Amino acid sequence: MAQTNPYLGVSFNNLRKALYMVFFGVDEVEENGVKKSLACDFSSPKYKYIIPMQGNFENPLEEDNPLSELKPKDTFCMFWIERDESLTMDDYTKDNDGNPVNRQKCVASILLRFVGNESEAWAKSFRHMIKRQGMGEIWAGVCNAEKLAYTAPIIPRRINYFGKNSQIAFDLRFKLYYDESISTGWQPLTGIDFGFVGSITVED
Repeated sequence: MAQTNPYLGVSFNNLRKALYMVFFGVDEVEENGVKKSLACDFSSPKYKYIIPMQGNFENPLEEDNPLSELKPKDTFCMFWIERDESLTMDDYTKDNDGNPVNRQKCVASILLRFVGNESEAWAKSFRHMIKRQGMGEIWAGVCNAEKLAYTAPIIPRRINYFGKNSQIAFDLRFKLYYDESISTGWQPLTGIDFGFVGSITVED
């Protein structure tokens, strides 16, 4: 059986990649005459600014740690998939190359938290991206999704990490409606052959 993409849809990796492209664009480098996108393999150093939400994150505005690579100008986009639900039953089909896949419609509810020097500006800018050119292509190309038009209100929060000085973070939520496709490698059951030998007589 030919190989196919094992997963299309919203995942932590795909979401991180899409958010990187939303805020930093598509960085490209040239290797042996061929242009390569740094967004595709997480090789860009800017990926450290797009991270899953975690409790042990270092204070991005802390200046008194000489070992820290973080500078006061740094701004981080933290994300978390809070809910990922199916809207339809899964459906067996085949992709363009004839490989078997299972597919269903889903919606993912996502929390974004912006922390750092430009965090409020980043949060507000996200509300103005509905009509931005190229946004639809990013969500569709990376997450096989489209962003639903509504974005929840921005909620400022006081946060601190490791008991350091508290900072203001800006939270917002949005949803992605997407077509989830998983390569299964199997085909649905179409019938059962009991392998009877002989004949069966049915009398009234």
